[in-house]
Amino acid sequence: MDKTFDDIKDMLKANYPLLYLATSEYGRAMQKLRRIAFELDYSFHTWDIVDGLYEHHRNPNNRLRIVEKHKLHGNTKNAEALLGELKALIDEELIEESKSNKPPTKEVYFIEDFHKYFREEKVLVYLRKLTHRLKGSNKHLVLVSPFLKLPDELEKYVTIINVPFPDREDLKLRLNDIKGNDALNPDLENYLIDSALGMTDMEADLAFRLAKEKVGLNNKEATRIISNEKEQIIKKSGILDYYQANEELEKSVGGLANLKLWLKQRSKAFERKAKNFGLKEPKGILLLGVPGCGKSLTAKCVATEWKQPLLRLDIGKVFQAEVGSSENNIRLAIATSEAVAPCVLWIDEIEKGLSVGGGEKDGGTNSRVFSTILTWMQEKTKPVFVVATANNISDLPPELLRKGRFDEIFFVDLPTQDERKNIFQIHLNKHGQNNISDINRLAELSKYFNGAEIEEAVKEAMFLSYVEDAEKSQISIRHLEKAIEQIVPLAQTMKRKIDGLRDWATTRARPASSERNIEKLETSEQETEVVQTKREKEEDIF
Repeated sequence: MDKTFDDIKDMLKANYPLLYLATSEYGRAMQKLRRIAFELDYSFHTWDIVDGLYEHHRNPNNRLRIVEKHKLHGNTKNAEALLGELKALIDEELIEESKSNKPPTKEVYFIEDFHKYFREEKVLVYLRKLTHRLKGSNKHLVLVSPFLKLPDELEKYVTIINVPFPDREDLKLRLNDIKGNDALNPDLENYLIDSALGMTDMEADLAFRLAKEKVGLNNKEATRIISNEKEQIIKKSGILDYYQANEELEKSVGGLANLKLWLKQRSKAFERKAKNFGLKEPKGILLLGVPGCGKSLTAKCVATEWKQPLLRLDIGKVFQAEVGSSENNIRLAIATSEAVAPCVLWIDEIEKGLSVGGGEKDGGTNSRVFSTILTWMQEKTKPVFVVATANNISDLPPELLRKGRFDEIFFVDLPTQDERKNIFQIHLNKHGQNNISDINRLAELSKYFNGAEIEEAVKEAMFLSYVEDAEKSQISIRHLEKAIEQIVPLAQTMKRKIDGLRDWATTRARPASSERNIEKLETSEQETEVVQTKREKEEDIF
């Protein structure tokens, strides 16, 4: 956070005339910018459509003394009129300063919600003219908006600055204000700050106060209260979901030995010794494979295994009809995930939102969102581990599959017989059914079943048992056999597609299981079509 405002400080010194701050935290941005202005001997002004133009006066210690209406333009609440009056005022000041050979007065104008007036032609013209007048005059306009919305006419005149969420230092200052004279356990203090990462200053303030009121800040329960508040706040955005992941990798996921080993090894990268050694945090993985084989479940387990928060990005919710909203949504999602970092960002069925084509139909929005995600994944420095899942590789852009976006691409195949035994055991134990001894027979009968179908078989067996005799507390092998018979596995109904997916993954992805599934799907008279990406069909890019 401080780096962002250090950059702004340098821009003021370099006489940047027009700055655009993209942030919803007007109060925090205004306070930090005002402090910088006072330090550099600038006068500081704020304007909004309700209160008009205000002057902020400082005391000898460069602290705020008083805020009062501007003597000449305090009642100006129209954007066009404000710019016209500022232009006249600045022109007059520049003429006076040139006559008297006095150094120009240094001024910052902090203008809120100005994006609403970008449709007005006179406003755009005034801004362009003011930019030329302000250049080299030590006078600056700072436009503040909750999201980036800039007309083409101003692109070359404005410097855009994305203001990040409060960092650990900002949150620590906020926590110190609230705790007062109460002493906090240092470890607990760190946990409280970690729990508030990804919140705005006001949201963190309210969460800290709520925790203090309910249980006190020196109570471990305070971190849970703050996390619950953060979950609700993140969900309000409608783009990201915050999950309280509790699935354990070994207890919840059957098989996938290669993937499990890889994840356990990479977890070491977050240790302090690893950082001193020079290891970088892993970027992420792409899980390709048959639907229902545990890709989404694995994403949840990663967060539990690494003791990190889990955020789910719904690609479908990113896209909105309003021009510029989709791009702003993805930027907000990225900013939130980086603020919460270290964390796991789960992008489920990524191909549905980033499929090839459709650029002309949506005005290029899909391409711009896709480009933003790719660039971020390639260049991100914050420890955000991306777990993307995909079922249909034919819809995946080739750019996503190249090295550098992900650390590894894993193929999750149908479970082998041994893996099916493991999955059966997991679900039987989960439901308290520990009396089934012939797991081998269940694994043989469930050939071609995926993990989700095995889970459904166990549920169906429990239902059959209950209907037969509600007093029974245990199911029998007979109920499980009957449940398996009633299920037609997806591997049979989508044979050609799964065969093609297997063929594609043979040379392009790393198997998630330690043993390849050699069980061949039932033969078909028609030749299996090898699935290729749309771009692969046109040119060999791999």
